[in-house]
Amino acid sequence: MVLDGRITKEEFNNFVLALIEKSHQLHDEWEMMEQAIGDNVVYYLRKKNCHRLVEIKRTSPTTYDSNMTDDDNDDEDIILQSCTTNEPEDNCCKDLSEISNGESGEQVYHIYDYHIVYSPAYAVPVLYFDAKTVDGRRLTLDEIWNTVDLEHAKNIQYDAWSFISQQEHPLLTRMFYFIHPCYTSNFMNIITGKGSNEKLYLCTWLTAVGSVIGLRLSTSYFV
Repeated sequence: MVLDGRITKEEFNNFVLALIEKSHQLHDEWEMMEQAIGDNVVYYLRKKNCHRLVEIKRTSPTTYDSNMTDDDNDDEDIILQSCTTNEPEDNCCKDLSEISNGESGEQVYHIYDYHIVYSPAYAVPVLYFDAKTVDGRRLTLDEIWNTVDLEHAKNIQYDAWSFISQQEHPLLTRMFYFIHPCYTSNFMNIITGKGSNEKLYLCTWLTAVGSVIGLRLSTSYFV
């Protein structure tokens, strides 16, 4: 039972199994991973994906002017489009061999590795991700920020670096970016309190959190 937007480790594991089953039905590419921690086995979800990014230019969150209108930002926007559409089998990232990392204004590809890990401290799932250019260079935090949808950017501009940050992956012990889980229980409590199907907790959470960095979940997961 979801309590105050939080879930137990056992509930997380059950949600993982349900998402993996649906992913297989939809021919999506989520994988359930196992990691030995002492005498215990910890489960998490992983998905490799790629994003089509058309970048013109946008100011960083430290210089973003909240008084600017959408019209003012028309020439300083970033268009981010996930290569995975609402139909998971439609994958436009089959061949990256001829793709350039590009200059400003060009269409470029960034390769993302997404992990969904349970946080015992917050009792919620956490989205970790590694993001690189096609030639293997890890994106900087500024570059990550500049792929955030403009509407999300406006909402989190004053707390940008604590919302998306970098730390050691809790299971793999190497550096990953992650979306901080400090607000997760609050907004999930609101969503589940409005009659949302608790069995779809993980899908509902992922739809809200993943969209910040262009990770889209097919609506078929909710059918």
